[in-house]
Amino acid sequence: MSITGYGAATITAGYGSTLSQWQVLNSTLDRQMGLVRNDQQNKADADYARKKLPTVASVDDLMGDRRLYTYVMRAFGLEDQVNSQALIRKVLESDLSDSRSYASRLNDVRFKQLAAAFNFGGSTVKSSFVSQISDAYVTKAFEADVGQKNEALGMMLDFTRRVTGKADWDSVLADEKLAKVARMAFGLPDPYGPADVKAQAATLEKAMPFGKYKGNDVDQGRLRDAFFTAWDTAKGNTGALSSANQYTMLMRSYDQQKTAFAARWQVRSDVSYVQQKLSAGAGTDELLKDAKLRGIVLAAFDLGDRAGDTKYLRQVLESNPSDSNSFAVKAGAKETALAVSFSLNNTGTMRRGSPPFIKDIVSRYERMSFEVSAGNTNEALRLGLYFERKAGSISNWYSVLADKALSQVVRTAFGLPEEVARADIDRQVGMLEKRLDIKKLKDPAEVKRLVEKFMMMWDVQGNGAVGTGTSPVLQLFSGRSTISADTLMAAVTLPRGRR
Repeated sequence: MSITGYGAATITAGYGSTLSQWQVLNSTLDRQMGLVRNDQQNKADADYARKKLPTVASVDDLMGDRRLYTYVMRAFGLEDQVNSQALIRKVLESDLSDSRSYASRLNDVRFKQLAAAFNFGGSTVKSSFVSQISDAYVTKAFEADVGQKNEALGMMLDFTRRVTGKADWDSVLADEKLAKVARMAFGLPDPYGPADVKAQAATLEKAMPFGKYKGNDVDQGRLRDAFFTAWDTAKGNTGALSSANQYTMLMRSYDQQKTAFAARWQVRSDVSYVQQKLSAGAGTDELLKDAKLRGIVLAAFDLGDRAGDTKYLRQVLESNPSDSNSFAVKAGAKETALAVSFSLNNTGTMRRGSPPFIKDIVSRYERMSFEVSAGNTNEALRLGLYFERKAGSISNWYSVLADKALSQVVRTAFGLPEEVARADIDRQVGMLEKRLDIKKLKDPAEVKRLVEKFMMMWDVQGNGAVGTGTSPVLQLFSGRSTISADTLMAAVTLPRGRR
């Protein structure tokens, strides 16, 4: 079959009623989806997206690349808005946590999904995924280099960077490296057991409330000075330049020293290597097979000590970080962060430009391309595929009525006339609640029944041609408007007797 890109596939659904076409389509869905996915133009477009998405750092990066921008718009079902660039810019710049933001105030859920996926407006991160990983690697490598020359400075750099991700002193003391700094600063001995750790956390909270410490430069300075004083005393450092003074000097020239470190040949080589691999879409398999890539990426996530344990890493990288019972989540914050960025099983929040993010965009595009192609054969098929895709996320009838395609499916399935769409919204919801408990849409079998009702009623309401190959039962009832959808469905699906 010759396919020429987005929405151009010839979907085979046979002839006859829309319901029979739907059944044929479902029985051949995987094969026909495969044809769309493997089309040369679709593959070329997907490869381009995989290469470019990891380097997108801003709205301008996305919208400035017409081919990538069009691909993304199609992936979110917004092809009709490709040329509405002023509107789309406002959507992409929206922060969905703010109910007053532009995208938040739009009724069309497609715009909210686009804004949420890229999260330009709601994130403080202003660099691409590739840059985030390579920058994190350089930072960790530089601070490790400092630590090799001066252990106390290295420990404090690590503490200052990572303590911001902790929730309380309990979580600080649960981290061996951070706990060593905290105990030395407050003069606490090594604990005897869990009860002792709990008591120490309470002591720290009383002496310096953690919430106050995280947002207070004065308290942070007090902890640093206490640590360096204790360190110098323990190590017998009586020189003219204390550890605290050395740290102050380092901070004054931190950026310059880090830049000089990044210019070293080996560091530049590592950064170039990881950027090349991530831009090519490296994921779980590549990380596990490529020791150099694995070492660089794991260093960026503070997991360098796990670089040789590929069995452990596979469990992390195959985890769903949105599942609280997953291996990565139970392993710790660093493992969870790695899974968020690289696990293709991630169904929750995704870092823009990461492998799971790219997989999601490409999957959306392929699904949308297939739905558009199905609609070219029969619009009801497109609507049915769309309803099936969205049904699991439907939580109330108001969201259904706010979506033109979803509302068309349910009104048609329940035999409600078009005039109902002009009624008061609460009245419409009441009509739908009488016909179906919205919670039942979580059940695939219930969704299947509803979509099949829709397919049958589509023809009954005169949307499909009644002629050769159409069900005689549908022809019998096609001129009647008083027969219920359930009765028609029962009639269509009655077992036929022997002739």
